[in-house]
Amino acid sequence: MRKHTAVLAALILLPLGTAAAQRARSAATKHEDATFADDNIAKGPAIRGRDLEDLNPLKLFIDKKKDLKLSDAQLDGLKKSESALKEKNQPLYKAVDSIAREMRPPMNPTAESNAKIRDLRHDLDQTIGSIQGTYDAASAEAIAGFDADQKAKATE
Repeated sequence: MRKHTAVLAALILLPLGTAAAQRARSAATKHEDATFADDNIAKGPAIRGRDLEDLNPLKLFIDKKKDLKLSDAQLDGLKKSESALKEKNQPLYKAVDSIAREMRPPMNPTAESNAKIRDLRHDLDQTIGSIQGTYDAASAEAIAGFDADQKAKATE
């Protein structure tokens, strides 16, 4: 009877011990891998022009057409305004992409390269601010054409 109990205990405890050892090993390996990962190396800004295109408020209104209960005329107007806004901001989106590309730090940064990156960061902020200004104006213009219920839903 004692042999059966000992064998049963061994069968239960052996997989548990093995699983615990595997978890401990994988956690240690993960820590060692993180030490040598390239994630700590500065790569410049991660923002891209297409990311800003996705934040277009007119595009969001068009996507929420059912929630806003837009009429066909309103939807057509929003689509025209959205394409005009996209065309207007296209040079700004390209500027964001080129500034972000120039902001990538060199392998051996110098004081001169750091100063250039600071200046480019200021340019990037201004460009994003310009895009935000066009978005705010387009959004206000679009909301002006909505009825009271649509305005309430659009500003939620």
